[in-house]
Amino acid sequence: MLMFFFSVVYFVVFFFLIDLVFRNTLSLFTDLLALVCLIIAFIISVGMAEYTVKKNKKQIIIFKDCKIFCVD
Repeated sequence: MLMFFFSVVYFVVFFFLIDLVFRNTLSLFTDLLALVCLIIAFIISVGMAEYTVKKNKKQIIIFKDCKIFCVD
Protein backbone atom coordinates (compact mmCIF):
# COMPACT_ATOMS: atom_id res chain seq x y z
CA MET A 1 0.00 0.00 0.00
CA LEU A 2 2.82 2.37 0.85
CA MET A 3 4.59 1.55 -2.41
CA PHE A 4 1.41 2.34 -4.36
CA PHE A 5 1.14 5.72 -2.61
CA PHE A 6 4.74 6.67 -3.38
CA SER A 7 4.38 5.47 -6.99
CA VAL A 8 1.37 7.73 -7.49
CA VAL A 9 3.09 10.72 -5.89
CA TYR A 10 6.25 10.33 -7.97
CA PHE A 11 4.24 9.77 -11.16
CA VAL A 12 2.15 12.90 -10.57
CA VAL A 13 5.33 14.94 -10.17
CA PHE A 14 6.79 13.49 -13.37
CA PHE A 15 3.46 13.95 -15.17
CA PHE A 16 3.39 17.63 -14.23
CA LEU A 17 6.93 18.14 -15.55
CA ILE A 18 6.28 16.25 -18.79
CA ASP A 19 3.02 18.15 -19.31
CA LEU A 20 4.89 21.41 -18.75
CA VAL A 21 7.39 20.53 -21.48
CA PHE A 22 4.91 19.18 -24.05
CA ARG A 23 1.94 21.46 -23.32
CA ASN A 24 1.62 23.51 -26.53
CA THR A 25 2.79 21.07 -29.16
CA LEU A 26 0.65 20.15 -32.15
CA SER A 27 2.72 17.44 -33.78
CA LEU A 28 2.26 13.70 -33.92
CA PHE A 29 5.96 13.22 -33.16
CA THR A 30 5.82 15.27 -29.97
CA ASP A 31 2.63 13.50 -28.86
CA LEU A 32 4.34 10.15 -29.29
CA LEU A 33 7.42 11.46 -27.52
CA ALA A 34 5.26 12.63 -24.62
CA LEU A 35 3.64 9.19 -24.44
CA VAL A 36 7.04 7.49 -24.37
CA CYS A 37 8.16 9.90 -21.64
CA LEU A 38 5.08 9.05 -19.59
CA ILE A 39 5.77 5.33 -19.88
CA ILE A 40 9.37 5.88 -18.82
CA ALA A 41 8.19 8.12 -15.96
CA PHE A 42 5.86 5.35 -14.76
CA ILE A 43 8.70 2.82 -14.71
CA ILE A 44 11.00 5.26 -12.90
CA SER A 45 8.32 6.20 -10.36
CA VAL A 46 7.73 2.53 -9.48
CA GLY A 47 11.49 2.04 -9.05
CA MET A 48 11.81 5.15 -6.90
CA ALA A 49 8.83 4.08 -4.77
CA GLU A 50 10.36 0.65 -4.20
CA TYR A 51 13.65 2.26 -3.17
CA THR A 52 11.87 4.69 -0.84
CA VAL A 53 9.88 1.94 0.88
CA LYS A 54 13.00 -0.20 1.35
CA LYS A 55 14.91 2.78 2.73
CA ASN A 56 12.09 3.63 5.15
CA LYS A 57 11.82 0.03 6.38
CA LYS A 58 15.56 -0.08 6.96
CA GLN A 59 15.43 3.20 8.88
CA ILE A 60 12.53 1.97 11.03
CA ILE A 61 14.49 -1.18 11.90
CA ILE A 62 17.47 0.95 12.93
CA PHE A 63 15.27 3.06 15.22
CA LYS A 64 13.68 -0.07 16.73
CA ASP A 65 17.12 -1.50 17.56
CA CYS A 66 18.24 1.71 19.24
CA LYS A 67 17.60 1.61 22.99
CA ILE A 68 17.47 5.38 23.39
CA PHE A 69 14.49 5.93 21.09
CA CYS A 70 12.56 2.76 21.89
CA VAL A 71 10.03 2.58 24.69
CA ASP A 72 9.11 -0.96 25.68
